[in-house]
Amino acid sequence: MQKKIAAVHDISGFGRCALTTAIPVLSASGIQCCPVPSAVLSAHTAFQGVTFRDLTGDLEGFIRNWADIGVRLDGIYSGYLGSEQQIELVLLLKELCGKADCRLIVDPVMGDNGKAYSIVGHAGFVEAMRGLCAAADIITPNLTECALLLGMAPDGFSDTEEAAERYMRELAELGPSQVVVTGLTKEDQVGAGYYDRLTGESGFVFHAHVPVYYPGTGDLFTSVLTARLCGEQPCSLRRAVETAAYFVRDCAQYTQQQGSPAIEGVQFEKLIGRLIPEEA
Repeated sequence: MQKKIAAVHDISGFGRCALTTAIPVLSASGIQCCPVPSAVLSAHTAFQGVTFRDLTGDLEGFIRNWADIGVRLDGIYSGYLGSEQQIELVLLLKELCGKADCRLIVDPVMGDNGKAYSIVGHAGFVEAMRGLCAAADIITPNLTECALLLGMAPDGFSDTEEAAERYMRELAELGPSQVVVTGLTKEDQVGAGYYDRLTGESGFVFHAHVPVYYPGTGDLFTSVLTARLCGEQPCSLRRAVETAAYFVRDCAQYTQQQGSPAIEGVQFEKLIGRLIPEEA
């Protein structure tokens, strides 16, 4: 049976991120992506004056309808969540629609570059996200999010492999089996660290830095990682991190060569064929 993974994200009409990234990546990887839209925006929030409609009030009915019609999920992948209530609804989705072996992948979107997003100022939000991460199988925080989850100031992290190794092990103690930390830097390289609590496997994947900031690359990374870990033929954690990191790098390099506006995100469309399973 084809794998089904629910993607709990917002959707922006313009700018590559969230659902407009997760749907094509999971689909190209041979997985049925079942979108759970948490909000609808005219464009992602790096643009000015965007429209925003919160869909929290619709989500419980959405989820219960899935349960009624027999939707059974192999995985659930969450990204930006706008409130503690949305976090709780991700857990309800797993309870009502997840198979016994349903895997929960959480990208705990709370900040970047040492700065927390405004949602973090809401009372109880970090604690609620910590609880979601505890229930997850895989989490993919950046260093800012590591700091927040571990009770530090958002800029209280150290950007070294030794520190990242410590953060991953401490986060795994919360509950997730696998932790991937993104946004690491080393000289002129960027990369990610990974740790598997069950096997003890850990390591780092670095690649050449593309000196342009493209919104949405974190969503692209975790979407590819999810597809590789939860698809028809799951690969090792290291291989999944390598595939995701190198795909994001290649898309960034291609986009830089094309000269399109960075704010629109990376052009992954012409490279997405690389994600199609070989047997297809």
